[in-house]
Amino acid sequence: MSKQLDKIFDEVEFKAQQLGKYWNNFATEISEHLPDSYQPEMQELSIKLEEALNNLINKLRYPTLTLATTGTTSSGKSTLVNLLCGAEIVPVAVSEMSAGAVTIEYNPEKSLIIHETPGALWECGEWKGITEDQIYQRLYQVMISYIDNREKQPNLACPQSTIFYPFRLLKESQLQLPQGTRVKILDLPGLSYVGDQENAKVIKQCREALCIVTYNSAETDAQKVKSLLQEVVQQVKDLGGSPARMLFILNRIDVFRADKEWPETENRFIKNTIYSIKNELTDHLTEYTQYIENLQVVKLSTWPALLALQIQNNDDVFSAEACRIAKNFPRLIEDVLDDLPGNVQKWSRHDRIRVSEALWQKSYAEEFQQNLKEHITQHFPQLVIPQAIEQFNVAAGNAVAEWATQTTTAILNSSEKEYKQECENILYIRLAIEQFLEENDKNLRKPFEEIDTEIKKIFAGQSKNDALYQLQITISKINEKKPYNELGNKLRPLFGWRQELKKGINQVLEAVGTSLDSGRVNLDNPNLKRASFSHIKPLENNLKRLIGLKYTASIAKNGETIQAKTDDDKKKLSQLNQELNELSIHLNHVMEDVLNKISSQEIERIYEAVVELLNCHLSHLEKGVNDIAPNIIIRFPESQLNQVKRELLFRLNFESGFSIKKETWKEETRSFLHWLWLIPKSETRSSDNATIPSTEQLLKNWNDQLQLAEPEIIKEMISWLLEQIDYLNKDVKKIQNDIFDRYQTRLDKAHQEITLDYEKQKNVWQPMERKAQGLAEEFTILGKLLRKED
Repeated sequence: MSKQLDKIFDEVEFKAQQLGKYWNNFATEISEHLPDSYQPEMQELSIKLEEALNNLINKLRYPTLTLATTGTTSSGKSTLVNLLCGAEIVPVAVSEMSAGAVTIEYNPEKSLIIHETPGALWECGEWKGITEDQIYQRLYQVMISYIDNREKQPNLACPQSTIFYPFRLLKESQLQLPQGTRVKILDLPGLSYVGDQENAKVIKQCREALCIVTYNSAETDAQKVKSLLQEVVQQVKDLGGSPARMLFILNRIDVFRADKEWPETENRFIKNTIYSIKNELTDHLTEYTQYIENLQVVKLSTWPALLALQIQNNDDVFSAEACRIAKNFPRLIEDVLDDLPGNVQKWSRHDRIRVSEALWQKSYAEEFQQNLKEHITQHFPQLVIPQAIEQFNVAAGNAVAEWATQTTTAILNSSEKEYKQECENILYIRLAIEQFLEENDKNLRKPFEEIDTEIKKIFAGQSKNDALYQLQITISKINEKKPYNELGNKLRPLFGWRQELKKGINQVLEAVGTSLDSGRVNLDNPNLKRASFSHIKPLENNLKRLIGLKYTASIAKNGETIQAKTDDDKKKLSQLNQELNELSIHLNHVMEDVLNKISSQEIERIYEAVVELLNCHLSHLEKGVNDIAPNIIIRFPESQLNQVKRELLFRLNFESGFSIKKETWKEETRSFLHWLWLIPKSETRSSDNATIPSTEQLLKNWNDQLQLAEPEIIKEMISWLLEQIDYLNKDVKKIQNDIFDRYQTRLDKAHQEITLDYEKQKNVWQPMERKAQGLAEEFTILGKLLRKED
């Protein structure tokens, strides 16, 4: 968008106020020709419209801009938050520090609230007039306390904090937001903590936020890079909605200045990384393919950029310390450094400003700031304005448009002859609309009813068809029909969850299998980070014990049949059996955590897909019924009608393990004579026999079990979806019946109270009807402002 934000918001406000004037003028003019009995309803409409208009203007003048920050491992997310704030107030460490969500709200006065959370082992409360360093230290102690104690207290809730601070993002970065805009930054926790209930509440706010995702550009290990790309996908899913409203930051980009071939290596890295991120997102979020292609990616080095700001601090001690740290980035300031004394204490204020400017420029801070400004300008209005207008129309706009059009139409049909004809027309139109709605309801339901029937046959053993394949065929059928053919890949989540669950299982099993095969425990992958720490730690210890029992290398890889004859061998086999059974238990707990997280993400994607489907359906219905009855003004508000009425759940249960069998074997023994091979002797012994499974055997049945669970999942999902369609159809019918009932009432009233001659009809009411239709059209135009995909 080329226009500034405040101008965009001002124009919408102007159009809304013009609508208010349009109604007031219309109401004044029409009231001159109406009996007094119409006045109470008109006054009520005027009051509601004024209230709704005031609420709309308030939302436009005082909107909330929320920036949510998240990032891959060691990506400098917390430093980015500090850069946005212009001060070091959020703890930064080499290890993961963002244990809980931190909300930072703009306020001229500095204060900190550490909220009460279940089992908190740290001081909670509110501190006003607090310094930056005090905020940092308090948050640091809270997070360290949580991290150190979460193993001992598995149910310990993550800390939740709110900082009020006059952050730089609003003060100095020239975002040109509407004057009354409230701005807040959500510093989201790392993957290890997103499942915490309190964190989950904060993360839900991200669906109405602009998001910044940081990526660790300094990572070079191929396996870890693969893991980082998977983390990006996880975070995008947690944030919800289209990646189009997410700004991706390739942070720590200064690392490439150490290369001899810089800037070629940096450019090649950027090109390859953007390509990899796009591919990974497209693979997991196919429904957003067209927006992923235009992904906004920016390079940045947050730490040098923050130092550039700190160097300019008026406190000489603070500034000198920032200069000392800045010397860790010699390649960013080498042009300036050669001219300066080695001791930063001897640098003049002019010297420091030169260093600051070099850091700011070569960290790409200015480019980031400009890109962030453009990102906000492009996407912020679409997060605020359409929803505000929808609420305005639901509160009053639709009712005003309906009353004006229906009343003028009713009056024009109030004479005896026209009245009888219009009553017949109403019956005919009602029937036509009922048939139209019923036909479209059947068209929408039919593919899902067919898959529902097929699933029931599979459960009854009457069909051997693959349930998921049948579901994909169903979605394809829907995509071929009008108007749903406009949805493209947006319905893919309805069957794409299978791929995501399978990938999640494979990631977990691969980590466990690799740990046992190699004899070294490594559970560092994105999905395992989503499991509860209280479940990961026992699994880790269990794997260490298995490795201690030599369940590694070839045995883990290939399996082995063991015949334990001695007590010591039997004991070891029993221990191995116990540990493998415990592996099954711990793995079940971890897998349950991981699959629940994946299921939650995929169910959210399913919700979004169904919302797209039903919104498309509603839009088609609204156009169709208004084509049939153009003077009735029928509106089907998405926010009222398209709501999830019952939560969808995936139910997954898994089992694994192996058993030991008691068997006998014959052993030849010898006395002294026996040892001389003179008298052989045979004795019957008992042994514990077991075939120790390989990790592949031990773990492979998880995917098999997932496949067995698929029909049940699909059955539940289709049942839920048909319920949603039923709810929608029922609500649509009620809305249109209520609208027709109101029109019939208005027609009856006009027939009883208004006498209309030809001249009055021609000179007053026909022009009045056109004005009413124009008013309704203006409300429609307002409702469509900025309603496009972000």
